Amino acid sequence: MKNVLLLLFFLSSFSLAYAKHITGGEMIYDYLGPGSTANTKRYLVTLRLFRDENCFGCSVMPATVTMGIYNNDNNNRIGYITRSLQFSELVPINALPPCITNPPTLSYTVGYYEMEIELTNNNSGYTIAYQTCCRIDNIMNVPNSVGATYTCNIPGPNDNGSINDSSPRFSTGISVVCYNKPFTLNFSATDPDSDSLVYSLCSAKNGGDAADASFNTPGPPPYGVVTYINGFSGTRPLGILANIDPRTGIISGVAPDAGKYVVSVCISSYRNGQFISIHNKDFIISVDPCDFAGSQLEPSYISCDGFSFTFFNLNNSPLNQTFYWDFGDGLTSTAQSPLHTYTTAGIYTLKLVVNRGLPCSDSTTSPLKVFPGYFPNFSAPSPICKDKPVQFTDLTTANYGAANEWHWNFDVDGTAADTSRIKNPVYTYPVAGTYDVTLIVASDKGCRDTITKQVVIVDKPEFSVSNDTLICNIDTLKLNAVAGSAGAVTWSPNYNINSLNSFTPLVSPDVTTTYYVSFIDNSGCATSDSVKVNVVDHVTLEAGRDTTICRTDAVRLMPSSDGLQYEWTPAATLNDPLIKDPIATPISEFTTYHVTAHIGKCFADDELTIHTVPYPAANAGKDTSICIGQSVKLHATGGSIYSWSPAVFLNATNIPDPVSTTPLITIPYVVTVRDVLGCPKPVNDTIVINVIRIIANAGPRDTSVVTDQPVQLNGTGSTNYSWSPGTWLSNSSIANPVSMPENNIQYVVTVSNDIGCSDTDTIDIHYFKVKPDMFVPSAFTPNRDGNNDILKPLALGLRAVNIFRVYNRWGQLLFSTSEIGKGWNGTFKGSDQAPGTYVWYAEGIDYKYNKLERKGTAVLIR
Repeated sequence: MKNVLLLLFFLSSFSLAYAKHITGGEMIYDYLGPGSTANTKRYLVTLRLFRDENCFGCSVMPATVTMGIYNNDNNNRIGYITRSLQFSELVPINALPPCITNPPTLSYTVGYYEMEIELTNNNSGYTIAYQTCCRIDNIMNVPNSVGATYTCNIPGPNDNGSINDSSPRFSTGISVVCYNKPFTLNFSATDPDSDSLVYSLCSAKNGGDAADASFNTPGPPPYGVVTYINGFSGTRPLGILANIDPRTGIISGVAPDAGKYVVSVCISSYRNGQFISIHNKDFIISVDPCDFAGSQLEPSYISCDGFSFTFFNLNNSPLNQTFYWDFGDGLTSTAQSPLHTYTTAGIYTLKLVVNRGLPCSDSTTSPLKVFPGYFPNFSAPSPICKDKPVQFTDLTTANYGAANEWHWNFDVDGTAADTSRIKNPVYTYPVAGTYDVTLIVASDKGCRDTITKQVVIVDKPEFSVSNDTLICNIDTLKLNAVAGSAGAVTWSPNYNINSLNSFTPLVSPDVTTTYYVSFIDNSGCATSDSVKVNVVDHVTLEAGRDTTICRTDAVRLMPSSDGLQYEWTPAATLNDPLIKDPIATPISEFTTYHVTAHIGKCFADDELTIHTVPYPAANAGKDTSICIGQSVKLHATGGSIYSWSPAVFLNATNIPDPVSTTPLITIPYVVTVRDVLGCPKPVNDTIVINVIRIIANAGPRDTSVVTDQPVQLNGTGSTNYSWSPGTWLSNSSIANPVSMPENNIQYVVTVSNDIGCSDTDTIDIHYFKVKPDMFVPSAFTPNRDGNNDILKPLALGLRAVNIFRVYNRWGQLLFSTSEIGKGWNGTFKGSDQAPGTYVWYAEGIDYKYNKLERKGTAVLIR
C-alpha cells in the first residue's frame, strides 16, 4: 500500500511523442472498504482506453499512463500516479444487420490501467484525471488533433452524505453504423450499487495542455470541452436526427454522412432520489458507407386534424424491393409510400413488411391514433395594467377526448417562474410590454399542439379625451372620452355638465372651465385626463392688410383671429376656402377676399384686397454668330434694371446693351430683368453668342508624285473653298480637286463660311520626272545621330509597300515591315548588328496598281 500513497511518481524514460491513437476512454472507480488508517477509504481506479486497430499510421496502445489526483475541497493536487498497461482485449462487435452490403470490418481493443489508492475523507470528494493528445485527424465533428481528458469524480459527504459508492461502467460492445441509415448504439451501463442512472449526450473534454502521448502532468479541474464544428454539438454529436434514451442509454435515429464522430455520454447516478455523481465516456464512432434492407417506422403516429396519412419507410435502402402495408383497419397496400384515409376515429396498429417472402425480409409495427378535430385556443384580457393579475383561460376544444395537460409560458425574461401547468392560470406582469404567451396543450387522446398569442401589458389603460377647445358663452359642447377597454368614468367639477358618468357628456359653461375625468377599467387599472373649455363672448378677426403681388404668384392669407371655423369667398382662386390660412392665386388685377370666422354661434367677418401686377417681359435678343476676333453688341429689353452673367468678355454687366469684346469661345449670356414700376421679381432670358473659328486644312504635307501621277487634294474646315494657283487643277472652287502636276508646286487653299469667317493652308507637291519605283540606299549608319540611321525604301508613285525585308549573309531574317516610312535600325532582338553587307527585298503596288519587286544590298557602317 505504500506505493499508492506517494505524492508523485515520475514517468519512465520511455515515451511516445505526439501519438495519435486514442479512440475513446472511460475512468471508473470501485469502493474497496475502509483504509489502513482512520478516516480513509480505499478505491480501485481503472482507466479504460480504446484503440481502433484499423487506424493506419496510428500509435500503439500507451505502455504507461499518468493519472493526477485532486482534492475537490481546494483543488490541490494530491499527486501523480503512473501505471503500466496491465492487459488489453478485443471489443465485442454486435451482430450485423441482415443482408448488409459493403459491411465494414470493425476491430477495436480496450486497454486497462489500474491503481489502488487510499484517500482521506474530505467534504467534496476527489477528481482523478488522465489527459492526452491527440485524437485522429479528419473527425467530422471536432477539429484535427484535439486532445482528450478522461476523469472520474469520487463524491464526498457534501455531495450526497456519507455513503460508499462505486461508479457505473459502460458496456464495451460496438455496432455497425451505416451512413444515412437507421441505427442503434448501446451506451448502457451497469452500477455495482444498483443506483438509478439517467443518460444524456454531453460535450467531450479536450486535452488541456497535453502535447503528446507521454504527457505526465494532468491539470486540475475544471476541464475544457472540445469545440464542435460543421453544425454539430455535444448534445447533437451525430446530428439532429439522433437522440439518446435517458432511461436506457440507447442512441438511435438516422446516421449522418460517412466519417468519424466523437460521441460523449454522461450518466447522472441517484440513490434513493439523491444525486451522487456524473460519470462519462467518449468514443469515436465510425459511420461507414454501407447499406442494408429493413423496415422502420416512426415510434408512433397521430392525426388530430384529419383522417388521412401518407406513410413511407424511414429506411430508404435500394435493397428494399417490395412493400406490404397493413393499416390496421382491414385494408392493405403494396405501394412504396401509400396515402391512406381512415373512416373512423380510433387507435390502430400500423405494420410494414419489406421484401415479404423474399430474402432480407423485415417487418415492424407502430401504434397509430386518429382523433381529428383538435383546436387549441385560449383567452386573456389585453391590454391590462402591470401589477394586475391576468386571468388566462383555456378555450381548447376537441371532437374526441378532452384537454388534460397544459404548459403555459408567459414570456418573461430573467425568471424561471413564468410558466404554469394548470388549466386556467393567473399571472401578474411587473413590467409593461408586449409578451408572446405560448400554450402547449395535450389531450387524453394524445393530441398535442401549440398556440401563441400576444398579451399587451401597459403602465396605465389606454384612455384619451377631447383636445382643449374654445366655445361661445351661448353654446353647448359635447366632450368625448375614449377608452381602449371597458370601464367607468367620473367627471368633475359638477358645473353645467349633464352627466358625471357619461363618456360623452354635454357641457355649457359661461366661463372658462377645466373638466377633469378619471377612468377605471374592469380589471382595476386607473388613469385620468382633463380638457380645458375656453369661453368667449365674441369672435376677434382681422383679415390682414391689402397687398400687391406678381401676377400668377401664390400668397398665403393669414388673418389674426381666435375663430374655430372659417369661410372665405370667392373660393375659385383659393386652395381651401374653409381653413384659416388658405393659399390664394388671384389672376385679376384686383381681387377682394371676404372671410367669416365662427366660434359656435358667435361670428365676425372682414375682408382684404390683393392687387396683381405682371412679371417683366425679359428679352435678351436673338442668338448671334460671329467670327473669332470680332465683337458683338448685346441688347436687352423688358424692364428697368438689367444684370448680365457671366461677366467674361463684357465691357459692362448692369446696362441693357453691353459689348462682348472679341470672345474666344461660344458663350451663353443670361440677362436678369427687374421692373421698379411693376412686379419686383426678376425674370431671366438667354442669348447665345456662337463664336466660329475656321481652321483650314489643305491635306497631307510634302506629297511626292512621279510622271503622270494624279494627286487628289482634300481640303477641310468649312463650306466654301478657293485654291490658288489654279494650275493643273480640275476645279479650284471645290474642297477636293485633282491635280496633274508637271513640276514642283505649292497650292494655297482659302476656306470660308457664309458670314465671312476664313482661314488658309498650303500643301507642297514634289514632282519627280521618273516612273513609279522604290529606291533603297546602298549604305546607312545606325549610330543614333539622327542622320541616315534607318535603312528604308523611298517609295515614289506607290500606293503601298507590301514587303520590305532585311537578311544577313546567312539568310536569317532580321527585319520585316509592310508600312511605308518604316525601316531597319541595324539591331536584331535588341542587339546591334555587326558592320557588313546585308541583303534587302521589297514589294510594292504603284498608283496604277502594278506590282513592283526589287532587291539589293546595303552596307551597315558603324
